[in-house]
Amino acid sequence: MINLLKYENIVLDFDGVILDANKQRKQNMKFVLDKNLNRELCMLTYDYFSKNSGVSRNVKLSKFIKDELVLKKVLKEYYELNLSTLPKCNLVKGVKEFIIKYYNSKKILILTGADEDEVKILVKNKNLNEYIFYLGGGPKSKIQHLKELQLKGDGVFFGDSKYDNSTASEYRFDFVFVSGYTNTKEENLEYSYIENIKDFSILI
Repeated sequence: MINLLKYENIVLDFDGVILDANKQRKQNMKFVLDKNLNRELCMLTYDYFSKNSGVSRNVKLSKFIKDELVLKKVLKEYYELNLSTLPKCNLVKGVKEFIIKYYNSKKILILTGADEDEVKILVKNKNLNEYIFYLGGGPKSKIQHLKELQLKGDGVFFGDSKYDNSTASEYRFDFVFVSGYTNTKEENLEYSYIENIKDFSILI
């Protein structure tokens, strides 16, 4: 069992850790790419997007979409589709109760590769915004947010991807792998972690 008493900072990824939205996001991206790109470029872009969870969409898409107008159109349509579909996604089991349990004694942060404005809307939609000390999203990276914050004290990072795992390691925070809502396999994590949990029900 994780001893949360020793941590002053609790960092949470968003998709797959707070909101069960990974599948819906992928469906949304596939729809938008199919609509705007030729078949080959669509497949290449979508494959890279799907396999690099946690990285900003701007970084992932600009690697393949070189036409600035097309890139802006894809980003705009994806953003709008997310805001119409993601509010219907459920919260990860136990996460709201977990946040409410600890927000008075810990700093609760959300760090996500998703668009920051988009996630702020979704967090408000799920009535979580009052419990969050800091929310940082794309296009800025998670490690950039952490370095700028210069948090004091120990921290633990709850994430569901290799990128979350490497970010926690780089910032020297402990890592908890949230495995119940992600395609990432435990054996694919490159750095150490202290626990593998399916959801937050065991922590409330």
